[in-house]
Amino acid sequence: MKNILFTLLLFSSFLQAQHVLSNRLQDSISNAEHIDQKFPIRIEMQDKVDAFQLHQDFILKQTPVKERAIKTIKKLKHKANTSQENLINFLKNNAPSTYNNLRKYWIINQIYLESTQDLIYEIGQRNDVAYIDLNIDKISPLEEINSEHQLVNTESIETGLEAINAPALWNLGYTGRGLLVYDYDTGVCPEHPAIKNRFLANHFPMDQSWYGYFKDFPNESNSDHGTHTLGTMIGKGLPTGDTIGVAPGAYWMACDLVTSTVEELPPLENIVAAYEWALDSDNNSETTYDIPDVINNSWRWNDNPDTVHCNDYIRDLMNVLEAVGIANIFSGGNAGPNNTTISAPQRINTTIVNTFSVGSVNANLNGNPISSFSSRGPVQCPTNDSSLTIHPEVVAPGHNVRSSVGPNSYSTKSGTSMAAPHVSGAVLLLKEAFPDLSGAEILTALYYTASDLGDIGEDNTFGRGIIDCYAAYTYLSQSHTATNP
Repeated sequence: MKNILFTLLLFSSFLQAQHVLSNRLQDSISNAEHIDQKFPIRIEMQDKVDAFQLHQDFILKQTPVKERAIKTIKKLKHKANTSQENLINFLKNNAPSTYNNLRKYWIINQIYLESTQDLIYEIGQRNDVAYIDLNIDKISPLEEINSEHQLVNTESIETGLEAINAPALWNLGYTGRGLLVYDYDTGVCPEHPAIKNRFLANHFPMDQSWYGYFKDFPNESNSDHGTHTLGTMIGKGLPTGDTIGVAPGAYWMACDLVTSTVEELPPLENIVAAYEWALDSDNNSETTYDIPDVINNSWRWNDNPDTVHCNDYIRDLMNVLEAVGIANIFSGGNAGPNNTTISAPQRINTTIVNTFSVGSVNANLNGNPISSFSSRGPVQCPTNDSSLTIHPEVVAPGHNVRSSVGPNSYSTKSGTSMAAPHVSGAVLLLKEAFPDLSGAEILTALYYTASDLGDIGEDNTFGRGIIDCYAAYTYLSQSHTATNP
């Protein structure tokens, strides 16, 4: 009789919790090997900050950019602390054998843990819980494109930098001086002469400058991909005249979460954690020096032909970064020319610059033709705004791009991974000239002033066209006064 009552109670709990449990979590529980088996879960809280609306309010009220970051982070932390408190107390009152490894995040108001099915059902009955899912997602492996062997002139400016008109802003005195970029990539070789003097850890603690998943110190053991992308963004010019970076006056911080092998892929949870770290690496909501002006994301995490993440916590995450004032830039993907879908999070857009995706052109050839590998749109996320379905937003040089690798070497690489850093560097130059503008405002300028390529107007091959640093500077100068370098 007791077993029957227990079964009935468990079934009743299941029915009450069923509406907040994902299908795959329910399937996993149904196939459990034993009653005490623990499942890795992700709990979304019911109450959360609407970061999209918060950003719109900032625009309406003309809230200064630095204040936006502080207000957003404080609001996110307060919401998480107050809404998670009762659930965390509830969990702590349960037997230690029912759960373990509790982790909580404020950037998207979620709790992660490993839990038994009975406890999952109890959590699912709570009014403060919106959704429970399996925590098994991982980032996709790095897309490597074979670069054609090419002789390069190491006593001049890289072709791609000229193609985006970066020298025009250098001639005005802008180098991205004092700004900060987050190289979200495979890791970095910090001793390379093109980048070593600009590492944030030269002035601040390592744990505020480097987010290590594999190692506690900067390295490129996963791949030299991250050193290469960083060099394109901020690599300084050498006495020989060799110039590889768009904004050599900027500082950098980095992580090593991107890998080239499936076996080493980190959980998607760590992606969330790495973004949260970037917003407050010193654990002080009142400071903004540690918040990057730009995040360069030369990677993706979901290639499936679906609409997963189009309207979930990943979308919320992208909205938070925009509300804080960060320019969040992504490589557009290397699945062209016949791809039928766009990877996530590149497919997610709530504004035209929210998840700013960059396609690749070959700046070594006349006319800047599209790279064959550059992913073509449209995106598959449903929207009422047709402009949000177009992919990419813009293009930049990504074909046979020469940049830094290893402790003291250079090589050419191809991919939209190489194109995105050109845009990130351009934002750094423009941000120095217009420090009071948000990342979204600067990206909007680059978007609207891009030089049209291919079919007339915006299209799903070139987007708006190739970026032009000076054209964006002129565009912004019409309504804002540039700061002297």
